[in-house]
Amino acid sequence: MTPTPIAVRFEHGAFPLGLGFVAGSMDAFGFIALYGLLPAHVTGNLVLLAVNLSQGQHGVGMKLAALPIFGLGAAASAWFIGMLRERGRDAFLPAISVQAGLIAACLAVSIALPRARGPSDPSAVAAGCIALLAMSLQNVTMRLVLNNLPPTTVMTGNITQVVSDAVAFACHFPSLRTRDDEKRLLSRQAERMALTLSGFATGSLATALGYRAVGAAILVVPVVTLMFLLPIGRAALIVSRQSSSTV
Repeated sequence: MTPTPIAVRFEHGAFPLGLGFVAGSMDAFGFIALYGLLPAHVTGNLVLLAVNLSQGQHGVGMKLAALPIFGLGAAASAWFIGMLRERGRDAFLPAISVQAGLIAACLAVSIALPRARGPSDPSAVAAGCIALLAMSLQNVTMRLVLNNLPPTTVMTGNITQVVSDAVAFACHFPSLRTRDDEKRLLSRQAERMALTLSGFATGSLATALGYRAVGAAILVVPVVTLMFLLPIGRAALIVSRQSSSTV
């Protein structure tokens, strides 16, 4: 009989803050170092591709390949997480570890190969592919493992939700005025979304500034951020196991 994995609730604020930071870092790095590639916000590459084509620019192959590469990465990530769950294992620690390894590989490729002079250079293509795989894994992890948290890679929905909730509170709609449990839920959601937005903005700014100073070595920061989340996730798993054993 296949063991059932323990349902883990990742409530710590470090998760939306840290993963938002990583997504912002990777998008900023891709846009600056990989000639406009957006590894975390993959559909944005379609807009940039259309602009490049309309202006007659060359070297659009990476943006053209971004969506299928991301899709393949997402499929592999979903299989990986599903396989772990079938074996009764929690997927958070392995998924975050693999993502950290992929970003480290992106860093290694960016440093080891000659600096890209165009979007079609081998170093840009290799680093871009690895970055897309890393962020496809984060997207799938958010959807399948950290599904109690807001998305950490695309901020449009988060901003919309925060503004909508703020209007609901400000207007004192009856449904919110009379249901304290719903107020508390919306308050927690708003806090997580604010942390995600803060992390994303900080990651983007820090990477943009850091790249000017140290180049691709700035990718050490998102790797360290992911490694920092591992013990927090391990603690959440231990608490969940203890709670399930007492039920």
